[in-house]
Amino acid sequence: MSDFQVLKKLYALYYKNSRKSIYACLITALLAGIKPYILLILSSVLIDGLVSGTDFKTLAGYIAVGLAVNFVVGAAEARGRETLNAGIENCLERENRDLNEISMQIDYENLENKEKQEKKRKHEQLVNARGGIYWMLIWPLDKGATAIISVITTLVVAIPMFLSAEGGSGGGFWTSPVSAVFLFLIVVLCIFGTNKISAWTNEIGTGHFDGYNDTNKLFNYIVHNILSRSETEKDLRIFAQEDMIKSTCFARAQEGEECLKKTRRIFLVQEAFQKGLSDLCLIAVYLYVAVRAHMGYISISNVVLYASAIVKCIDSLQYLSWAIAGWNRCIKFGRDYLDYLDFDNRQYKGSLPVEKRRDNRFLLEFDHVSFKYPESDIYVIKDLSLTLDIGGKMAIVGKNGSGKTTFIKLICRLYDVTEGEIRLNGIDIRKYNYEEYMRLISVVFQDYRVFSLQLGENIAASEEVDEKQAISALERAGLGERFRTLEEGLDTYVGKEFESSGVLFSGGERQKMAIARAIYKNAPFVIMDEPTAALDPISECEVYAGFDKMVGSKTAMYISHRLASCRFCEDILVFDGGQIVQRGSHDTLVEENGLYRTLWNAQAKYYA
Repeated sequence: MSDFQVLKKLYALYYKNSRKSIYACLITALLAGIKPYILLILSSVLIDGLVSGTDFKTLAGYIAVGLAVNFVVGAAEARGRETLNAGIENCLERENRDLNEISMQIDYENLENKEKQEKKRKHEQLVNARGGIYWMLIWPLDKGATAIISVITTLVVAIPMFLSAEGGSGGGFWTSPVSAVFLFLIVVLCIFGTNKISAWTNEIGTGHFDGYNDTNKLFNYIVHNILSRSETEKDLRIFAQEDMIKSTCFARAQEGEECLKKTRRIFLVQEAFQKGLSDLCLIAVYLYVAVRAHMGYISISNVVLYASAIVKCIDSLQYLSWAIAGWNRCIKFGRDYLDYLDFDNRQYKGSLPVEKRRDNRFLLEFDHVSFKYPESDIYVIKDLSLTLDIGGKMAIVGKNGSGKTTFIKLICRLYDVTEGEIRLNGIDIRKYNYEEYMRLISVVFQDYRVFSLQLGENIAASEEVDEKQAISALERAGLGERFRTLEEGLDTYVGKEFESSGVLFSGGERQKMAIARAIYKNAPFVIMDEPTAALDPISECEVYAGFDKMVGSKTAMYISHRLASCRFCEDILVFDGGQIVQRGSHDTLVEENGLYRTLWNAQAKYYA
C-alpha cells in the first residue's frame, strides 16, 4: 500500500468516525488563515487615513467594522476549535475501543502471534505518548490547511507590492521583476532547508522514540505485571528479588530517559537551525520592503501590511513543511495501525444453526484430524480419529507436550484443524454459527481468570445474573459454605482493586469460582483442564466425589497429570506425540504394558 493510500484510508476512517470534526477542522483552518490579515489591513487603512487627513468619524467607523469582523471570525474559529477538540476526544475513545474490539474478535492464533501483538503494543504506546493516530492525522490537516489559506491570502494582499513600479525614484534592481524573483528564491531556499532539517530530525527522533518504546517494554512489564500485583509479592520477598527487580527497572528507566534526552537534543538542533533560516527570511523581507518604501514605490502605510503579510506567509510555509513531516510520521505509525485493523481472520465462520436439544445428545467425532500451529512444520496432532460418547466422562492424560491442550483448543475452535474434520452430529463444526457452537462448550482452563468484579458477575460472565442458578453453581462447585459467610452475597467484590469492602479469596476458592462459572453456563460439553490444581486434598476429593453431580448427564472431558484423579472416568485417553496411544478404563490400562502403566507406577509410590 502506497503512502498516499495509507493516508487516504486513515482519513476515510476518521471521516467515518467523526465527519463533523473534519468539517470543523477545515472551516477552522479557513478562519485561522484569514484572521491575522484583518487587523493588518485595518492598520494599513487607518495609517492611510491619518496621512491623508480622513475625519475621525470615518476612521472610527473603520475601526468598528474591522474589530467587529475580527470578533466574529475569532468567535467562529473558537467554536470550530471546540467542535474539533470534542471530535478528537471521541475519535481517541473510538480508537481504543476499536483496538479492544479487534482483540476480542480476531482469531485466537493472532493473540498468540508475537509480531501482530507487537504492532498493537506499539500503537498503545503511541496513544499514550502522542495522543493516538487520529490526533496525528488532525494536527497536520489543521496546520497544513491553515498554512495554505494563509499563503493564498498573502498572495492576494501582497502581489500589488511587486507590481507597483511607478511613482518612485531610482530604478534598476529594485524596480525590476528580478528583485521579486530573488526574494522568492531566498524564501524558497529557507523553506526547503527547513523542510529538509525537519525530515532529518524527525527520522532520527522517531528512531530514538522507537528505542524508547523498546526499553520501555520491560519497564512496563515490571511495573504493571510484577510490582503492581499482590500475587508476586510473596516470591519477591521469599527469594529476595527486590534488588534485582529494582535495578533492572531503574536501568530500563535510565535507558528510556536517555532515548528521550537524545530526542529532545535532536529537536533543539532542529529548532535552532529553523530559527536561523527564519531570521534570514525576515531580514530579506524587511530589507526589500524598506528599500521599496524608501524609493517611493509603496506608501508608508503599506510597509507594515506587506512586510507582515510576507512574514506571515513564510511562517505558514514553515507550518506547511511541518505538516508534511507530520503526515510522514502519521504514515509510518498508521501503516502498522491499519495492519492491525486488517488482521486476516482465517477461521471460517459458518452460518448453520446448532440443533436445539434438551437431552444434550450431541455426538462429537474426530475424523483423521491433524494439526500444526501457524508458521510451524511440526504436527502437534497426527491423524487423530475418535468419537466422544454422549453423556460419557472422559479423562485425558499424557506427558507434557503430548497434545492434550491442543486437543482441547481444537474442540473449542480456538484453532481450526489443518487436516481432517471435527464433526458435531455428523456436520463439520466449521459450518456451524460460531457463537451458537461456542454455547455448547463450557471450559475451566488451567490458566483461568477470575476478575475483580462482583462474585455474581464472575459466575454468570454477565451483568445479568440468575441468582438461583448462580448460588446452585457455587454449591455444586464446593463453595456454598464460603458463600454463606459473605454479607453482600453475589454482590461481593472479588478483591479490593475497585472496592475496599471486597474480599480476598484464596487461590483454591478462585478455582472453585471458575468451576462454578462452567457449571452456570449449563453447556452440554464440560471440559476441565487441571481444575483442582490449586485445591487442597480434601477439597480435591470433594470435587471428584461431586463430579457426577456437577456435570450431570453432560459429556465431560477431564485433563489431569494426577492419574489417581482420573479413576472415576469410564474412558481414559492416553496422549503421546500428538496421538492416542491407549484408550480404556483405569483397570484395563493399568494392566497393559504401556505408557499409562508407566505413568501410574511413577506416581503410585507417592500414594498412601
